[in-house]
Amino acid sequence: MTTTSNRVPGVIDATAAYSIAEFRRRTGLGSYAFRQARAAGLRVVEVGRKRYVLGSDWLRFLEQQAAE
Repeated sequence: MTTTSNRVPGVIDATAAYSIAEFRRRTGLGSYAFRQARAAGLRVVEVGRKRYVLGSDWLRFLEQQAAE
């Protein structure tokens, strides 16, 4: 069940996995910025033909970027 609180733009939960489309919608990243983040170390998990970003990986990536 999807509730309004589960689909709030800008909110990434460390315990959740997001499809690429949902992740980009929530973060507001365009395709170029998403590719840049991946090149800079953002991990994407692939299961079959589906790709996901774990919330914990995104938060860890942000912390690394802030430290640089």
